[in-house]
Amino acid sequence: MHGKDWNYPSEICAVIGRAVSELIRREQPLGKKNVLAMLQQHSKQTADEKMKAVYLQALRHILESFH
Repeated sequence: MHGKDWNYPSEICAVIGRAVSELIRREQPLGKKNVLAMLQQHSKQTADEKMKAVYLQALRHILESFH
């Protein structure tokens, strides 16, 4: 775990922000599991391999926060 002061790359912050925004728009709870599910959904929707890697990194960072 990186601790609360860990600085995430801007790409990771952007995709997490997009996932959170989508959950808010859909009026769904903002729990970690919902954010993870939304990130997975967005990852599946993109054909861009670089973006898939960013989504994977974002998923890993959130999963690490469970520990």
